Amino acid sequence: MNNNIGLITVQLIAALFSAQAGAVTLTFIENNDLHAHLTPHLDKVVKNGQTVYESRGGLARVATLVKQIRAENPNTVLMNVGDTYHGGVEALYTLGNAVVDPLNALGVDVGVPGNWDFAYGPNVLRLRYVDTLTTTQKNLLQRTVSIAIKKPNFPNIAANMQSTAGANSGGLLLPGTLTKTVGGVKVGFIGLTSDIVAQMDTMLAAGLSFTQGEAAYRDLVNTQAQTLRNQGAKLVMVMSELGLQKDYRLADVINSGAVDVFFSAHTHDTIFAPLKTKSGALVVEAGHDGWLGRMDVDIVSGQAPVFNWTLLPVDSSIPDDPAMKTLVDAARAPFLVANPNMTVPMSGMTLKLTQPIDTVLGHAYAPLDREDALESTFNNAWTDTLRQQTGTAIALTPGFRMDGPTPALGTVYEDNHIADGALTIEDVYRYIPVPYTIGTGTVQASTIKSIIESDLTAVYSLNSFAQAGGWLNGWSGLNINVDLSQPDGRRVQSIRYADGTPMADADTLSATGCLRPTDTADGSGTVLCSFAGFSNVASLINPATGNPWYPQELFSTALSQGWLADGARRNIADAAATPAWPDQPFVQPLAVRVTAGAKLSKSGLVYNAGTKIYTAQITLANTGGVPLQAPLKVVLEGLPASVTVVNAAGSYYSQPYLKLNGSLAPGSSQSVQVQFKKTSGSITYSPAAYTGGV
Repeated sequence: MNNNIGLITVQLIAALFSAQAGAVTLTFIENNDLHAHLTPHLDKVVKNGQTVYESRGGLARVATLVKQIRAENPNTVLMNVGDTYHGGVEALYTLGNAVVDPLNALGVDVGVPGNWDFAYGPNVLRLRYVDTLTTTQKNLLQRTVSIAIKKPNFPNIAANMQSTAGANSGGLLLPGTLTKTVGGVKVGFIGLTSDIVAQMDTMLAAGLSFTQGEAAYRDLVNTQAQTLRNQGAKLVMVMSELGLQKDYRLADVINSGAVDVFFSAHTHDTIFAPLKTKSGALVVEAGHDGWLGRMDVDIVSGQAPVFNWTLLPVDSSIPDDPAMKTLVDAARAPFLVANPNMTVPMSGMTLKLTQPIDTVLGHAYAPLDREDALESTFNNAWTDTLRQQTGTAIALTPGFRMDGPTPALGTVYEDNHIADGALTIEDVYRYIPVPYTIGTGTVQASTIKSIIESDLTAVYSLNSFAQAGGWLNGWSGLNINVDLSQPDGRRVQSIRYADGTPMADADTLSATGCLRPTDTADGSGTVLCSFAGFSNVASLINPATGNPWYPQELFSTALSQGWLADGARRNIADAAATPAWPDQPFVQPLAVRVTAGAKLSKSGLVYNAGTKIYTAQITLANTGGVPLQAPLKVVLEGLPASVTVVNAAGSYYSQPYLKLNGSLAPGSSQSVQVQFKKTSGSITYSPAAYTGGV
């Protein structure tokens, strides 16, 4: 007996050591949407249920965090996903070069370009990212650019971007995937860059084409993932600049087990708990430069990997890394001299920097930010300012996500510090880092309605692959009534002018907007803010320079002379009262499948021979500890084509859904009636609950 016990003990110890020997933890750090922010800046964050301003970001803080994580676990991969070399004044006047040395010192392992990394033009893109250029190709490209372009010292990948001319023509411009062995585990990475570059400006996508549409992306990811698995990859990670909404849908429709994690970028969403999808892939996003995402993956031989995700705030509690701070200071030094005397080094640009970027131009007397996808305080302030300057009936501005939230003068912080509302030249470029110019034109009211309707689809469509761009464009001079719960093409309910007069389709309006470098602006132009259908478009001339006004110039003038509008108005009303951030976790709403803390039940069918309608009742019970937030939907999945839902509220990826009223508190339940008609067969379906979205 004792010998048997001893033998069993030895076997158990051996098994334990064997299991330990086969165990490893890998750490994946997501640094996404840096937007060229080298130094800390204010951001709006939610703490203890309240929205507060905090100092966030700064590469010197990021470097400290990265070093700490690597010290804890040498089996660490640092990923740089999304917009990187564009978004600030230092980047614009160096075509992104100011960001390169500090970021290279961070020790990034793999990256994916963001849509704004294309903004300096196709030749800068190739010089920066393509490692296979011949000497002749490089020399030809460099001749078209006024400064030498610095390159990242880490590989960048993009499986959805094809080259149609020049370098790598006929294939991918950049490698589509990367494999890396970490802690003895082979990991495969798939890169997906932005697919909206041509919508920004066709010139930016010259010689390039991008994968488009859900089915094409599904097939692309399935194929690439299977190839990586065949090469021995234990884990497959997708690094994506498509945005959270598209990534969440894509993770739902790819093959089960194809991908382990989607590391999303582009939409700046903070994901505190990974989104679970039908394929088993997790979807995460680490906000923007004010956060780092950390995914620890525990791998034990013969067992499924275990994933643990944490969002790490890059805040004032993180000390600066001295070496990184030295690099950042060196990159910024030319911008802090008395007269930087710089011109944007792009063909035809006359935008100049003649003051140090820490110069205070004026003060905000109402909060300014772009933290609302429907209507933001900055876009309101800016479009009102444009109308004040030009006297046009309306004004519009792009729905950029980029900002540097500015509290109003007198705002009290949590530590009782009082904000002075100061806005510097650097702040101006955080809000508007794009060197477009300002123009005016005329347009029919029916065209304006179509633009707004199309824009609402691009932001709020329940079909993520119908979405595009940033958030809703900013408008001045209009009172717009919408219903975000309506399907695509039917969200605009009515539009009135600022004085309350209804807008008639036949009305002709004067308008102020933005002009890209390639837009005609001699009085015969037909495009404003990338939208066709305008007439008589001409540049607005800056009397101080004799050149077209740049928004940075006009913004700076308005601040220094004290006539920047305050932006506090609300002129877009949503009949559906769709909750906005922070009442929803995402600034751009997303309907997320409820995978825990809820129970769905359905009753039997009752047939009415007179109406030929079958009726049932579906009940959603909140069995968890937190509310299920509105809007709530019950999607009827797997319904046969021969069956229709008579009382459907809408369609979610071709599946009918019903609406529930309000939010659902823990321990409560709500029922909804469903009515069916059928032409043949039986009525079978599986109800699924979704929270959030529109």
